Amino acid sequence: MSAMSGWLTTVSAAAALVAGAAIAPASAQHFYEGKQITLLVGSGVGGGYDVYSRLVARHWSKHIPGKPTFVVQNQPAAGSLVATNTLANTSPRDGLTVGQVQTHMAVEPMMGVTGSLSNVKFDARQLNWIGSIAKEFPVVVAWHTAPIKTFKDVMTREMVLGASGTATSDSVYPRLMNEMIGTKFKVIDGYKDNPSMILATESGEIMGRGGWFLSSLMSTQGQQLKDGKLTILAQVALEKHPDLPNVPLVTEFITDKDKRAKLEFSLSWLPMGRPFVAPPGVPADRLKILRDSFIATARDPELLAEAKKMSLEISPLTGEETQAMVAKFYETPKDVIESVRAIMVPQKK
Repeated sequence: MSAMSGWLTTVSAAAALVAGAAIAPASAQHFYEGKQITLLVGSGVGGGYDVYSRLVARHWSKHIPGKPTFVVQNQPAAGSLVATNTLANTSPRDGLTVGQVQTHMAVEPMMGVTGSLSNVKFDARQLNWIGSIAKEFPVVVAWHTAPIKTFKDVMTREMVLGASGTATSDSVYPRLMNEMIGTKFKVIDGYKDNPSMILATESGEIMGRGGWFLSSLMSTQGQQLKDGKLTILAQVALEKHPDLPNVPLVTEFITDKDKRAKLEFSLSWLPMGRPFVAPPGVPADRLKILRDSFIATARDPELLAEAKKMSLEISPLTGEETQAMVAKFYETPKDVIESVRAIMVPQKK
C-alpha cells in the first residue's frame, strides 16, 4: 500500500461514521429556494483554485433543492489565510456562504505556513469541510532552454525558480527538497500570479517552478508541455499520477527514515488538493445538503465534460472523507510538525 493510499484508508472508517450523522429533514429541502450562495475563493482570478471554483459554481446549483444562485468572490490575500479567517469568524453560519481555500489551510493552525501562527484565527477541525474536487500533484518543471534536464541535475547545480509567495507550493516544496534531499533550488518569491510566472519562465528570467500543480499546468500550459517546451522533472507527491508513470517521485531520492517521515507528512494533505469548506456552526441539515450536492456536482456528466475540455482533472473526496483527513493531521507527533514547520516557514533574519 502506498503512503497516500494509507492516509486515505486510515480516515475511511472515521468518514463512514460521520457520513450517516445527519439526515436532512424536509424543512431543509426548501431553505435554499430563491437564495444566493456566496462562494469565497482564497486565490486570485485566473489561477487553478479560481478556475475550479467557477467550474463547480456553474453546476452546483442544479444539485441543491431550490436551485440557489452562486456568486463567486475572490479574496486572495495571504495564501487563503484571510479568506479562511473570514469563513471561520465573520461569515454567516446559515449555509449561504462557502469557500474554496488553498490546501495548506487544513494544517495552517499547526504550521503557520503563511508566516505567523498569531495570524491564524481558526481551528481547521472546527470548520465544516464540504469536500474536494480534485487531488493535487505538485511537479518540478523546467523550461526547455534551462540547463537543468533531469531532477538529478538539481543535486549538483542551482536551479532558479519562481513563486508568488513564501507560503505557496512553488516556494515551500523547493525549501523542503533542499533540506531533505539536498537539491540546489533558488526561489525568487514575489511574482504576482500564475500568468506572471509563466511569462518569467518563457523569458528566461527563471528556469521553471518547483511546486506547480499538475492540474493547473495542464489547463494553462498543456500545449507547451506537449510541444516539449516544458519538462516535468519530478513529482512532489507520495504516489505517481497515472499519466506520469515514468516521472520519478521526489521521495525516491531520500533514504534517511527520519527525513522521509517528515517529507511524507508535508505531502499528506495533497489528496484534498482543491477543498471546499463552510463556516463552523452551519446547521447539520444544511451542511448535509451542501456535502451531498457537492459530490453529486463532482460526478455530474456535464461538469465532467466541461472539465475534460479545460484539461481539468476531477478526482473528488466527500466532505466526510475530507473532515476525517483534517482530524488525522492533528494526530501528527509534535516533533515532526515543528521540524517541518521550521523548513516550510521562512525564518526571520
